Amino acid sequence: MPPQSNTIKYVNPNIPARAEEFAAPTPQRNAGLLGMAFFVVAESTFFLGLFLAYFYMRNTAEAWPPPGAGAGRPTIALAIINTIVSLISLGVMAYANRAIAHNNRRGLQVGVSIAAMLGVVFMAIQSIEFAQLGFTAQTSGYGSAFIALLVFHVARVFIGVSLMLIVLLRALIGQFSAKRRLLVQAATLYWAFIVGVWLVVFYVLYVVV
Repeated sequence: MPPQSNTIKYVNPNIPARAEEFAAPTPQRNAGLLGMAFFVVAESTFFLGLFLAYFYMRNTAEAWPPPGAGAGRPTIALAIINTIVSLISLGVMAYANRAIAHNNRRGLQVGVSIAAMLGVVFMAIQSIEFAQLGFTAQTSGYGSAFIALLVFHVARVFIGVSLMLIVLLRALIGQFSAKRRLLVQAATLYWAFIVGVWLVVFYVLYVVV
């Protein structure tokens, strides 16, 4: 039986680590995705409560929106632009996830970069919308419900963009491959959830009213 080598392996910090060196066992990857799925379910429950509160106030109010509140609401144009931006960002993020599944690291970097930039654009447009509001959360039940749905959604967009930036930083040093892409998959799943929530918010606040 050949003797085992006790040589210590040193890693040059100037050389990006190979993704395979960080690869986690399949059960661990599955557990990670399951954890993100449970987190998305919990977040969905939170937003469901907000939507139920909105419709409860809507159905019990004498007038909805209250007199004056509807006139202070931004036009649907900004919301439509944000809907287009969010759908494009989801498609780009899905491309990035598919790219690394085929060991296309350049595609991952480009896709995540574009998706993150579109997320920033979404938040910028949302900030413009907040500035144009003719009411506040203290104005009426409609105002509090309207602003609460938008604020909590934008907060999730910020988390999603932050997660994508983490993915991008790790992608730039070569820590992802077809065998190691748990964080990419988790970020894609969470971003799909964010876009899905926005579609419901758009429908409730701007179509159904």
